[in-house]
Amino acid sequence: MTPRTSLVGKYTVLSLVLILTAVTGLSIIYARFSDTLIERLTGERLEAQLAGTANRVSAFIANRIYQLEILSSHPAMPLYVADGAEVPEGIAELVRVEADSPDLYGILFFDASNSLVNLVPGQAASGAPYWQGDPWSMAGLPRTEHGRTEIIGPHVPDDGEPGFIIIRQRLRTLPGVEDAGSVGLHVRLAAITERVRLEDLAGATRTYLRTPNGDLLNPAGHPVGPAPETLREGPEILPGWRIDYEIEAAHILNPLRTAQLGMYALAAATGIGLVVVFWRLARSLRRRVDRLVTGADALAGGDLQYRLGVHDQRWDEIDVLAHGFNSMANRLQQMLNRTIQSEKMAVLGEFATGVAHEVRNPLGTIKLTVQALGRKEPDQRRRDLLHDVENEIDRLNRVVGDLLTYGRASAGDPSCFEIRTAFRKAISLVEPESRERGVDINASGDSRLCIHANPEQVVQSLVNLLINAVQASQEDDIIRLRASTEGAFVRIDVTDHGCGMDTATRERVMDPFYTTRPDGTGLGLSITKQLVLLNGGELTLTSEAGEGTTVTVHLPRCVPGEPTSLHP
Repeated sequence: MTPRTSLVGKYTVLSLVLILTAVTGLSIIYARFSDTLIERLTGERLEAQLAGTANRVSAFIANRIYQLEILSSHPAMPLYVADGAEVPEGIAELVRVEADSPDLYGILFFDASNSLVNLVPGQAASGAPYWQGDPWSMAGLPRTEHGRTEIIGPHVPDDGEPGFIIIRQRLRTLPGVEDAGSVGLHVRLAAITERVRLEDLAGATRTYLRTPNGDLLNPAGHPVGPAPETLREGPEILPGWRIDYEIEAAHILNPLRTAQLGMYALAAATGIGLVVVFWRLARSLRRRVDRLVTGADALAGGDLQYRLGVHDQRWDEIDVLAHGFNSMANRLQQMLNRTIQSEKMAVLGEFATGVAHEVRNPLGTIKLTVQALGRKEPDQRRRDLLHDVENEIDRLNRVVGDLLTYGRASAGDPSCFEIRTAFRKAISLVEPESRERGVDINASGDSRLCIHANPEQVVQSLVNLLINAVQASQEDDIIRLRASTEGAFVRIDVTDHGCGMDTATRERVMDPFYTTRPDGTGLGLSITKQLVLLNGGELTLTSEAGEGTTVTVHLPRCVPGEPTSLHP
């Protein structure tokens, strides 16, 4: 059996083809729908996300403008730019509260010439202009007009300087003063850029803040250059201020490609695993099939004793086949044994007929002659010898009769009768010998049980079993005869407490002409077993040396008046 013709080899190739087909199909599906997946993950929600981000940034700037309007319209704010003016503590506290925001470095006050004249630092204040000596200037920063609000900047982070923008409005003018100056919110640039970040697109989209001077800032507030090739324009939040974005497919496709490579690796590992598993399975299967072939060859060669070893804890198809092989071998052996037994019985029947004809007639003549001589013989010693000869003639007659019974046994006419009838008749026939030996016979069980068999053959079988039990028992022993129900059969147990049998005797006790008694014929149990089988029953024997013997007979159970088909 080569791998090419082996079933396991064919299944291996089929499994590999199925795996390759599945992997190829998945690869085609991946290539076809990867772009669609990107579009679904980004396109359907990106517009809404960008609009929401723009609204978030616009709302932040609008809140700062509203905060600035409160300050610029306050009548006391010009005091911060007036020379020598003292700001009341309540007003100063109000300005400090407005400046105390994590989004602000502070609040700046400018005179009419746009020079910084005063400031109120906030909690995030650092560097210029809050630290004396550090240079600070708004020169060169882009300016955007938004209504009455001026947005100056951004100033991008450079050399450790923080990034910022200034949102500035003119102060309310004082009576007699043409220009009272302006107030500005010194806003952290990162407070704006960090609101540009998109959180819900799994890193597939990157957003940037486009400033009026053309700078491109990332969500951390740092400039990006050069601009990505895939950069797209987004919504505008202020004149000159815009949210731009780019879609990075790799952020989505990389996990998918990794999964695809993992799928290929898994398919390869699965294929290798299948080859290894099927190879080992093929070796095991070939070895087990070879055992079946060896058993079939042995059986074909006439070795009916050959049996296959079967695992009790494993029950697969090969084990089922092995059990079937063993069952077939058992049935073949039983059929052969029955055939041999039938042939033996046929030969024995012919032999017994010839023996009966050639032996019984001379034995009858000899017995009559011995009896006549015994009546006329005056010498007592000679009469005893003649009596012994007569007994031996009777024993020889019994042997011939048993031989005829064994060789020409046939099933009689069965009928349904109560088991107690057979018990009573058998006990009465055996009672003289049992009384002579001082052995009691005790019958028990359900006496109303009925069996379907030939009554005379059942009685003969029970007599044979009881005689054997009596002869094996000692004085004052009790032989138990019990009837009970077991499924569709009546179980009859004949138990004695005699000498029992060893293993060697137990294995041969059913064989014809085997006996352990000098005066036995060796046909009693053989005839009994034959009669039980002829009546559709079964006979088994259990015995232990020194503990006694139990012979169990199963005969078909019946109910009077009901038809039965149990008899063969």
